[in-house]
Amino acid sequence: MIRKYVRDWGEYVLPDFQILFRRGGRVIYFNLTASRQVTALAFALFSVLFLGYLGLRFQHFGHVVLSRNHMLAEADREKADLNQQIEALRDTLAEAESRAEAVGEDNDRLNAALADAEQRIASLQTERDHAVADARQQFKARDAARAKALADAQQRIGALDSERAQLEADRADIQHKLAAAQQKDLELLRHSDSNQVALQTRIQSLEKDLAQANLGSGKYSSDLARIDKRLNAVALERERLLARQNQGLDDSAPTTSRDTQVALAETGAPADNAPQPGSRRGAGKIEALIASTGLDVGRLLKDSGDSRGAEGGPFVPLGAASSAGSDARRHKLLQRLADILPLRAPLDHYRVESPFGPRRDPFNHRRGFHTGVDLSAPYRTHVFSTAPGVVTEAGAEGEWGRLVEIDNGHGIVTRYAHLHRVFVVKGQRVPAHYALGELGSTGRSTGPHVHYEVVIDGTPVDPAKFLGAGDNVIRVGATQ
Repeated sequence: MIRKYVRDWGEYVLPDFQILFRRGGRVIYFNLTASRQVTALAFALFSVLFLGYLGLRFQHFGHVVLSRNHMLAEADREKADLNQQIEALRDTLAEAESRAEAVGEDNDRLNAALADAEQRIASLQTERDHAVADARQQFKARDAARAKALADAQQRIGALDSERAQLEADRADIQHKLAAAQQKDLELLRHSDSNQVALQTRIQSLEKDLAQANLGSGKYSSDLARIDKRLNAVALERERLLARQNQGLDDSAPTTSRDTQVALAETGAPADNAPQPGSRRGAGKIEALIASTGLDVGRLLKDSGDSRGAEGGPFVPLGAASSAGSDARRHKLLQRLADILPLRAPLDHYRVESPFGPRRDPFNHRRGFHTGVDLSAPYRTHVFSTAPGVVTEAGAEGEWGRLVEIDNGHGIVTRYAHLHRVFVVKGQRVPAHYALGELGSTGRSTGPHVHYEVVIDGTPVDPAKFLGAGDNVIRVGATQ
């Protein structure tokens, strides 16, 4: 039933028809039934689908070919890049090999230098051992000479003691005789006025003898006191040298104190450190340079002189030797002042950004007074103390930023402001050129620098004078 219905529907949709062909008077026909039509339509549909499939496949194949060509081009570029990188790596390897060879040569040179240094150290140690042996021998010889001088002084002191005792006995005997003579003369005077003149003459003669005896006794007492002081000086120097020898100061040359110089000069022994001829000129130059900073050199010398403590020694008349000794002492005091005064710079390398004195304020642009100098250097550069002293302030101080203040003595105070870090604490005693902190820009500051101040008796002074004087003092000291 269904097949019949389908066949009927097919015959209705696809009725049979014939295709006629005329050729040479003959008629040829081709009968297209419904089944043939379905077959032809199926074949046509299959052909169209097949051709469409072939077109799609061909298009996909074209895309694949283009993609592969693109990938091949990318691969070629990457290969070229890799070749360039390989060439660069080869150049780097060659450079590294050459640097390795250079490092090897440097290593060989350093090994040779190390061997030379070790050999030099060995020779220096040998020289040091010889120098130590010579110094010990010199110590022993000087100790023996001082012991001999001590024995001679003690022997002379004994002789002077006996002589003083004899003089005192003679003085007592003379006084006793004088009293007896005066008593006898008074008795004779009572008996006879005619002998008064003779008695007075004799009394005057006895008084002269007593005065001469007193003078002689005073002279011997002065000599004894001088010998006592000289002996004490020699004994102190002997003990000092023995202590230094026991402490193992083998590599330092023996020194002679001022008291020992006087004692050796009086006993005829040579002094080790006599005043140099140029000390007076050097003292004058250093004094002038220190005075150029505005400091009272006389007051500073007086303060330095008062700190010496007790003094003594035999009396030496004024003369050329005394003048030379005074010049040498003044030169040493001035050199000591140059060591304790702020005559250095707080930075090893710096540039002056703002000097001392009137200026236009960098923030409010008003006229003001700058109480120090602004020294610039690379950020976090170490800032050093310009003189020894005691830290009185160390930390944040408002517009100063991080501040370090040092009391250098003699009424002098130095300040270091706007620091990045502070290395010291309040109450710490620091030497000259000691690292106080790092240069920064804390507080009221426009950039990295250190604000350096020098205050004398509460009044700020120009630090530039001290910086220049410090360079000149160092040069003068080096030429002495």
